[in-house]
Amino acid sequence: MSLAFGILGFLNYKPMSGYDLVKAFESSLEFFWHAQNSHIYLELKKLENKGYICGKTIIQSERPNKKIFSITDTGKKEFMNWLAEKDKEDATHFKSAFLMKVFFSGTMSPAQSAAMLRQFVVDCESYLKRMDSIPKSIQQYGSDKDTYQTIYWQFTADFGYSFIKTCIEWANRCIEKLETL
Repeated sequence: MSLAFGILGFLNYKPMSGYDLVKAFESSLEFFWHAQNSHIYLELKKLENKGYICGKTIIQSERPNKKIFSITDTGKKEFMNWLAEKDKEDATHFKSAFLMKVFFSGTMSPAQSAAMLRQFVVDCESYLKRMDSIPKSIQQYGSDKDTYQTIYWQFTADFGYSFIKTCIEWANRCIEKLETL
């Protein structure tokens, strides 16, 4: 249900359309919480059915009509309860199909494994370049927010940068070891 709370979190800042929410996820949370457009729109329906958000259709003459969603008092209460509760999952544990492949790569040649890790480095470096737009997004979305709120956005962006850089360093160390085999 974390996607729902991400949506509630954005709507707690201001009313937004589904399109606005998709763009907000892409420009801020994507490096730790990827959400597909279809999942966001599906979750919006669920949240509306639960009474956590309400939608208002805006009639537009030159574009398709759009629906703007706002968080309700019930939704705010649910969101604040979620923020305050202890995590049920251990934050130090995560699933990674890539790491499972690395774990079992002893059945491939060192050259194949090194190639897989080199591609991982390329992907991570590409991702770092995409993350260059995050400070601008924080500035854009945070322009009407208190600095106290946006500093937490900066905290998560910093975590993302640090994590990806650590992944690159780790993969390069692995590649060096494989090249000595």
